[in-house]
Amino acid sequence: MHNSKRVIMRLVNLSIIVVLFFCSSCSKTEYEKKRDLENKTIGQTWRQLEKEKNLVPAGEGKSITPGSEYIGLYFQYFNPLTIDEARELIIYAAETLLHNLNANEKLNELITHPYPMSWIEIKIFTYNPDYSDIPPPGISIVRFRRKNLEYIAIDKKNLETIHKETYEEALEKLKK
Repeated sequence: MHNSKRVIMRLVNLSIIVVLFFCSSCSKTEYEKKRDLENKTIGQTWRQLEKEKNLVPAGEGKSITPGSEYIGLYFQYFNPLTIDEARELIIYAAETLLHNLNANEKLNELITHPYPMSWIEIKIFTYNPDYSDIPPPGISIVRFRRKNLEYIAIDKKNLETIHKETYEEALEKLKK
């Protein structure tokens, strides 16, 4: 009888170990949960901006390196833009992404502070409606990074910045 108790105890212990191992392998880390919620929010934002502003999703980027954090969305847009139109479009996209990230209640449970605008990166690559490149001095790329906007023309594979401004300057111009 003494051996049978020992065998039963070993089976119980082994069962507990197996159950604990299985449960631990199934649970996600906070980082994985945060990443999944960010990805879900990115997907929702892509669909929203494509529907509302005809921005075609082209890619994404992220960095969790302290001091260099960012969440970036990249789009294609098939219509030439003036600087005023580009400013309005990219600010709308940046503010929409930031709003969607900070409005996600489940995601906010996993972060210590709201996402700042300085973490948002948006790039819009513009083309003509027939998919051809926009010749200089037209805008080929609009970039929002670290609260700075840059309007770029491409001339024979060379990038030339047409105009730069801060997020605050852009907001002031949008108010007018």
